[in-house]
Amino acid sequence: MLVVKQPAGFVFRNPGMMRVPVEQALHGGASDCRNRTLHQMFLFINLGERAGSGLPKIRAGWEAAGNIMRLSDSCEPFDQTLLEMDWMPASLTDAIETAVKSSPISSPISSPKTEEKILQLLRENPQCSTQQLGDVLGISKRAVLKQIEKLKQQGRLARIGPSKGGHWQVLGQKP
Repeated sequence: MLVVKQPAGFVFRNPGMMRVPVEQALHGGASDCRNRTLHQMFLFINLGERAGSGLPKIRAGWEAAGNIMRLSDSCEPFDQTLLEMDWMPASLTDAIETAVKSSPISSPISSPKTEEKILQLLRENPQCSTQQLGDVLGISKRAVLKQIEKLKQQGRLARIGPSKGGHWQVLGQKP
């Protein structure tokens, strides 16, 4: 196994392909340990389990922190599994700080500026979660969901794919 810390995040490279489909591994519930010795070591110190929930827990924690995670199998230059864990892009972090600092404190929940900030953040990071948007904008997840629903009804925003693993697509301009 190779672990590389890069400015953009971490890359974990493990020889061999996944024995379950990547989507199933990320969804959880399928326990198929590739390294039994390592797994036994973690079980011995009460840090392991046989529930197939390791990758979903890692993904949930990483994405809750506003970061991006990708898991894939690759055949080049040899069979390997890649887990890429990227930090939130610095440009997005800067845009978020600027947006938050420049926004008026009065009622950000119903402000048209909030809609525009949500669209801008989703243009820059389409995988951003509603919780992450709420944290960045200083509003509740529920308020973000209301804004997103409004934007979807206006035809300005669409969700592509499932809640976990999908992304947002910013559509046309304000009617």
